[in-house]
Amino acid sequence: MSKLTEDILSTVDIVDVISRYMPLKRAGANFSGNCPFHNEKTPSFMVSPSKQIFKCFWCGKGWNVITFMQEIERIDFRDAAKELAKQANIDLARYQIDPNKHDDRNDEKEKIKRIHKIAQKFFIEQLTKHPEAKKYLNEQRKLSDQIINDFGIGYAPDSHYTMIQEFKTKWFIDKDLIDASLAKKSDSGMYTFFKHRITFPIYDTMNNVVGFSARILDPNDKPKYLNSSEHKAFEKSKLLYGLNRAKNDIKQHDALFIVEGQMDVIGLARIGYRLGVATCGTALTQEHLKLIKRYTENLFLLFDNDSAGQEASLRALTLAYQHNLFPKIITLPEGYKDIDELANTADGKEQFDKQRKESQDGFSVVFQNLKKKFDLTSPIDKQKILNILFGLIMNIENNAMQDHYIQVLGEQIGVRENIMEAQYKQFAKSWGKFILQQIARKTEEKKYEIDRGLLVAALFYQDFIKQFIENKDKRIQLLELISKITTTLPDTTMTQSTKDESNHETLLELQLRRDKELNDGKEEDKRYQTIKQIILPVVQWYIQRITKDTTISSDTKQEILNLTKKI
Repeated sequence: MSKLTEDILSTVDIVDVISRYMPLKRAGANFSGNCPFHNEKTPSFMVSPSKQIFKCFWCGKGWNVITFMQEIERIDFRDAAKELAKQANIDLARYQIDPNKHDDRNDEKEKIKRIHKIAQKFFIEQLTKHPEAKKYLNEQRKLSDQIINDFGIGYAPDSHYTMIQEFKTKWFIDKDLIDASLAKKSDSGMYTFFKHRITFPIYDTMNNVVGFSARILDPNDKPKYLNSSEHKAFEKSKLLYGLNRAKNDIKQHDALFIVEGQMDVIGLARIGYRLGVATCGTALTQEHLKLIKRYTENLFLLFDNDSAGQEASLRALTLAYQHNLFPKIITLPEGYKDIDELANTADGKEQFDKQRKESQDGFSVVFQNLKKKFDLTSPIDKQKILNILFGLIMNIENNAMQDHYIQVLGEQIGVRENIMEAQYKQFAKSWGKFILQQIARKTEEKKYEIDRGLLVAALFYQDFIKQFIENKDKRIQLLELISKITTTLPDTTMTQSTKDESNHETLLELQLRRDKELNDGKEEDKRYQTIKQIILPVVQWYIQRITKDTTISSDTKQEILNLTKKI
């Protein structure tokens, strides 16, 4: 462990850090909450202030504050350590970090980030050298210099050679650019991925440039937008454009706007709403929703006013309902395709403020759009609407919310409540059951499995059991039994795991699990009974091994049985 890591772990309070991302409640000597890494109703996420570790006993994620920062922000170890050092006012300069010693030069992900940082600087410099690109942004897109600077917008020149040569002067080779999705190789040589395009840098949540989206200047070029291919530092399903800039405002205002593209995020910022995010060349995913939920549960969908935008809203609602999120939908004024268009008008802010205040529950907006598409006087069309909306309702786990939307749907469509409930139940048994199976297949999470021998070992590791059994006689009885078994069977998990330092992390995490079951609120007798329930099934398993082992004497077998009877 490096000195920097040691200082971070000894200085930063894990409870304080995790509390910034999720609510925690005291549970005895520890804290608990709903795990931020998967959906759950019953808290299985525990944080130990004394051990400075966390653990989810459902999905299995856990360890120290640096690990948590890596997982919650989806960043690597180095970035997590730097961010925590910054929060704790630890001066990184004191540690004389040598990039070569930390393998920065050899770390592929770090190298890709450095390459993107250089590329971003290059694109910005090129924008100042190409007035036609700057004029396009100022006059046609109506972007101020301030907005251009804020979002780091640049220009990829109409020349492959210029950028490739720039990197060669900095000692990067062709493979580096290819790995970073900035260039490709053909039979005729190297060529850059972005050429004669406006560039929009894509940042991770730690403000590292990890990719680009580039828009055409020439209307004859195709495609309109070109996005970086995925690489080690860039996973489209886990990144949201604009989140790095907006995350603090999102937390402050407890609201987030999901829009279609970069110009829509920028359009929102132009009218004073720095709360917008967009996907990076892909549809909204489960990973995006998990990321969003860390910052707020108050979502607004703001997609284009066309059939594609309506379909995107329906898909987004389906995913959101699976995460117990219920977004509102903002409908733009008639005649405006998107928020970028509205931002170009003199009264764009006033018009948007009005539409935001009139935003409606997403389910109601989807139903209104379906009414325009289908004929409610036709029983076939009416059933089509019901099938679509029943399919949407099926994604909601909360029964009360399901009932609410079934009732709303019945009132809107003119069907009595009892008939609606019967139709929904029929749908759930047939078509709906198939839908749920498909969803379960995609979202299924494996329950965390723990070796029972390690669970017992965790009770005795570093005298942990003393915290729960003050009665010396009872404690000695348990220790004698475990000691006798582990002496008789030296290869048992209970003894080997405590001697092997590689199990240190696992045992501390399992002690956290034990803390959860043996919290300070229980009386000692109840804690003792709980501990016996934990130990005895494991003891019985080892006793079966012992009784079948012909090399073990009858006296030893009888002694172990007598010790078992005592507890």
